[in-house]
Amino acid sequence: MKKFIYIISMVMLSSIIAGCSSETNASLNTEDITFEKEDKIEAEDEFSAVQTEGKEKKDSVWLKNKSLYQFEAADGKLKYTVYLFAEDQGNTILEEDSQKGKKGDSYYTGHYSVYLAEKDSKVAYKQDVLSEASEMVFNSSQEQVYTLKMRNKTIISVFQPKGQDEAKGHLLAVKDGEVIEISSEKDVITSSLAKIKRVNQKFIQTVQNRQDKWVVSTWLFNEETLSLTLHDREELGSENNASWMNKWIEDEAFYYPFKNLELSSDVIEKAKQGIPLGSPYPIGTNISEIKKSEPDFIKEGFEDESPYVMYPDITYYYESETRNVTAISIPGQRMRTTIDEIKTLFGNPAEVKDDPNTGGTLSVYTADKYAIEVFSDQAGQVSKIHLTKTKNHAE
Repeated sequence: MKKFIYIISMVMLSSIIAGCSSETNASLNTEDITFEKEDKIEAEDEFSAVQTEGKEKKDSVWLKNKSLYQFEAADGKLKYTVYLFAEDQGNTILEEDSQKGKKGDSYYTGHYSVYLAEKDSKVAYKQDVLSEASEMVFNSSQEQVYTLKMRNKTIISVFQPKGQDEAKGHLLAVKDGEVIEISSEKDVITSSLAKIKRVNQKFIQTVQNRQDKWVVSTWLFNEETLSLTLHDREELGSENNASWMNKWIEDEAFYYPFKNLELSSDVIEKAKQGIPLGSPYPIGTNISEIKKSEPDFIKEGFEDESPYVMYPDITYYYESETRNVTAISIPGQRMRTTIDEIKTLFGNPAEVKDDPNTGGTLSVYTADKYAIEVFSDQAGQVSKIHLTKTKNHAE
């Protein structure tokens, strides 16, 4: 009997020990999971969008008060603050008009460095860009440092005077937690009278005044390689194109049309459907829809009693009552072609007549209920192409 009681007691004791062991293991497993979660959270907290190894750092609040310039910048979804700061910054007030600026302007000099901080971070890190640059100068009343928002990148433009009325640029962007200087096959030089132009998410444009000629350069920006390549360059006689350049300098939304269209044999077939060359909006689109999608037009007005909305590279004419587009005009700069090349591609026009406004010719190609009107100057260079509804089919 005693032996039986002893066996029962041992079985019960084993069960109790096993239960305690399970509870202990469960508790330990829970603690392991908790520690793993805490380690993961701590690792995430320690992640930095800015490369810090071997870089000098400064307090962001201090830099905010001491920097000559600071900007918000983006690299995809990552947001940053960029500071331009010089330990040896000097400041003078210009006492008279000179090449440096106008009387009363603040004129800053120093060996400037770039610092990068993750947005809202308390610490900023010195970058390698501009580190080998000589003393830089900035006039606070001139547009020397500014940003351009491209597709997924912010370009930070830092320009220095170069000769009379020109400036040479250092174009910077953030990549992989560092500020990098954008490479270019040629120096980026532009007029100091205006900012360089962001044409769209891929192109920027600069101008120079050289020996009574304006040189317009359009650059293609590659976000992956952080590089600029010269896409198009055109020289304009300063007398005949003074109005273009005045607009370029005075109107921030204005840019000079550049070659970005290639003529093909299907232009007439598309025109039969009211689809123009160089525009996503077919004839019949309401002008309000276009203006809503493309708000940066440069001019509105009337031409031959027809209202129009003008963009740098296209003009839409529309009907007053319905406000539907009835004609579209593309400037010849976007094609850089001749009437002879047009004839080779499209054949002989249905009609040719003199253009009294230019001394050139107007060649008309029919496309069902539409007409393609090709305007060319005396030298045969195409100046513009219209797609319009014929009178019999006008609204």
